[in-house]
Amino acid sequence: MSDNRSLKNIPFYINEANMVQLKYFITFLTLIAVMSAHSQELFSTYGNCTEYTHGFISIEGESKDIAPLYCDAMSFSEGLAAVKKGDKWGFIEANNNVVIGFQYDGARSFSDGQSIVRQGDFYGVINKRGEFVIPPRYYDLMSYELEGKQYFISRDSTFFQGIIDREGKEILPHRYTYIITLEPIVTTERKLYKNIPFYTAFQKIDSSQGSFYEQFKGNAFQFSPEKGRHDIYDLQFNKLASKLATNYSDGFQHHQLQRIDTFLEKNAHKKMEEKTMAIDSLLALPELDSMSQVIDPSYVGSGRMTSNEINSYLDSLGYRVFTENGKTGLRKGNEILIPAQHTELERVNGVIRFPQSEDIAILEEHYGGRFRNKIKGIFDVFMVIPHDGEPTQASHQYSLSGAIKLPVRIVNKQSKKVISRITPLGFLYLHTKANVAEKESRTYSLVNWRGQELLPGVYQNIEVLKTGHVLVTQEKEVGNGMEEHFGLFNRKGKEIIPAGMYSDIKPFDKTSDNLYLAIWSEHYPTIAEKKETQYANKTYVIIKVDGNSTKVINTFSASMVYPWHLDPETGMLRYKRNFEDK
Repeated sequence: MSDNRSLKNIPFYINEANMVQLKYFITFLTLIAVMSAHSQELFSTYGNCTEYTHGFISIEGESKDIAPLYCDAMSFSEGLAAVKKGDKWGFIEANNNVVIGFQYDGARSFSDGQSIVRQGDFYGVINKRGEFVIPPRYYDLMSYELEGKQYFISRDSTFFQGIIDREGKEILPHRYTYIITLEPIVTTERKLYKNIPFYTAFQKIDSSQGSFYEQFKGNAFQFSPEKGRHDIYDLQFNKLASKLATNYSDGFQHHQLQRIDTFLEKNAHKKMEEKTMAIDSLLALPELDSMSQVIDPSYVGSGRMTSNEINSYLDSLGYRVFTENGKTGLRKGNEILIPAQHTELERVNGVIRFPQSEDIAILEEHYGGRFRNKIKGIFDVFMVIPHDGEPTQASHQYSLSGAIKLPVRIVNKQSKKVISRITPLGFLYLHTKANVAEKESRTYSLVNWRGQELLPGVYQNIEVLKTGHVLVTQEKEVGNGMEEHFGLFNRKGKEIIPAGMYSDIKPFDKTSDNLYLAIWSEHYPTIAEKKETQYANKTYVIIKVDGNSTKVINTFSASMVYPWHLDPETGMLRYKRNFEDK
């Protein structure tokens, strides 16, 4: 079986210089999808529930559940949930009391005491009393936080975008075809630019072809944000610079934005006129060679360090590569950590998220471990890879102390074992093997920081969770196909939930209470049967793990549940049920 189920098992890297262009592309596709959904709301009529009903499950027990009485629902937020009854939306509390009546054609979850709602074709904003604080006069509203303040990116009656504050005051005029936030695309824990929050795109509209609204509805792609005039702004909504673009490659590039961002960071005291003049000069400079750029630590985020950064950091701690009799070793001070017996030693860096507190000591002692950002859990570890002339069928790596030696790559005639990636518990190995049908099987094993095997190489997927638990999937061939067995282990490799008890297990991302959502099936389905019945009602189980024991705290029937939609404040989880599926 190919490992296509989880992108987390596919190690890939995005060149920083291409990040902005990729961001533009993904943002445009997202906006098209969002506007398509809005167009459905604007130009379609929704009737009564036709296939699914929605309800809420409580992680505190079945007595607090809300039955699936609604045609649609949003997740609970700030104590309220938007729900649809018939053709109208209103808001309920966690006890199912209606607090804002069913009077809206669309509604979104509350944020900072406000909710975006729709009446007819237009959106406005209400407070928790159901009063409009921003009248419904916008074709679209998107909540946007900047410097701790709440704003809305909006499309007014002209269909052009602008920005308004939470009282409805226009902050940026409505004259742009798009406003695109320069937020990260690879991880939510990283900001590409501290001082350049968004850019605008503008194209002149040919009024003889109809209004902008009519033209956009007919063909949104003709207004792709890659084309037109691009303006970048600072945190105070001051325009910094403009560019005319015909495609992504001649818009603002990463190296230009990075230079401008660094300049703004160092020259916040200067007047706006001075800043814009200096930025024009920066834009005229040629692109820096990527190897010669000075990396600002604020941009490193959660990515790996460069070779120069690694060597500089380890040198500052006293680690030195030394040569003796033509061979290379590693020492710290006067202590030899790795004897001089290799042609070359390469010091490499790995990044893990939220290492287990029990492992911090060994990571510091043997891997030079350090928190790059403790709040976000970003932790650096360092290893040493020897290079000894011609490549062989086997290679290995040392811990920074030299006391732990692990294979990096072992190749036999029909099999291969290589390190796939680092996890908060240790090293994940990929095992590939050619079988008699000349097909390649792919499985994974997990080895801890001391080099001890926690889980053998029999699993199609191994995922180390923030809780320290390990979620695994293992395939089993049966008479009518292939089954996928899910299991859960603790950080020491001890079984908590046996593989095959449940046909699916997912963690709750928004809680640290060791909660899991599982599917129990009287008839264990094959992978093909799971695909065929993915929209049918299934028996879901909410499981709480306490140490190495488990407790079922709720059981319910649903066709679709999203554990990441759990509201920590109310403990309510939205789900939907196919009422036609008996």
